[in-house]
Amino acid sequence: MMYVAEFGSGKNIAFGIHGWGGDHRTFVPLLPYMPPQWRLVAVDLPGYGKSPPARLDSIEIVADALAEHIRRCETPVVLVGSCSGAVLALETALRVPNHIERIVALDLFATMPWYFRLFTLGTVGSIAYHLTFGTEIGRKLVNAFLWFRRTRSSDLTSSFSDKDAGTTQQYLHLLGTLPGPERYHALKVPVTLVWGERTFRGVKEAIPQWQRVLAIEGLHCIPQAGHLLIDEAPARVASLVFAR
Repeated sequence: MMYVAEFGSGKNIAFGIHGWGGDHRTFVPLLPYMPPQWRLVAVDLPGYGKSPPARLDSIEIVADALAEHIRRCETPVVLVGSCSGAVLALETALRVPNHIERIVALDLFATMPWYFRLFTLGTVGSIAYHLTFGTEIGRKLVNAFLWFRRTRSSDLTSSFSDKDAGTTQQYLHLLGTLPGPERYHALKVPVTLVWGERTFRGVKEAIPQWQRVLAIEGLHCIPQAGHLLIDEAPARVASLVFAR
């Protein structure tokens, strides 16, 4: 079971999938810019927000559950994924391509960066993860260290403060099992790639890889924005999501 939040009552549906440390509230900054003919549907992945924990043996289980929710929508959706949620959007789209009008992928990595993989390495990785993301001082240090990947008003780690560290680390493990862009070469759903000018190098370096395998509809670099595009540039992101 996944908690599903709905905002608005329009016929056009944007379906949001949050990232590694988020929940359905990730998409709330878009609401002031949502036209009346739109509706925003956003989920809490299992173990996040208002969704109960679940045993997750593979990322495919999560994608299957997301696909089932999308099948219940009355019309094809615009699927919006943020960070690791963008990878989940692609994985979900493989299952229900006819139910998806297009995909808006925000700050999409092609593979897990090496510095995240360190947190998946046995006991040492688990201890390091909990000290980094499971403590207030750890989160503050990471946010301060990554000042150049965000705007002054945003916080890269605050969303982890009310998340179970064991759950978020489990998702990190699962995301690390995905093989990379070639998995999605058969996906014909149009994709808009969006990234921040100040985002991680791995996101920028991944763009040519995604161009080779996806049906790219648009490429958009948002000036001055970092990794948290919805927080830092909600009006610009909304203009891409709620487009006709």
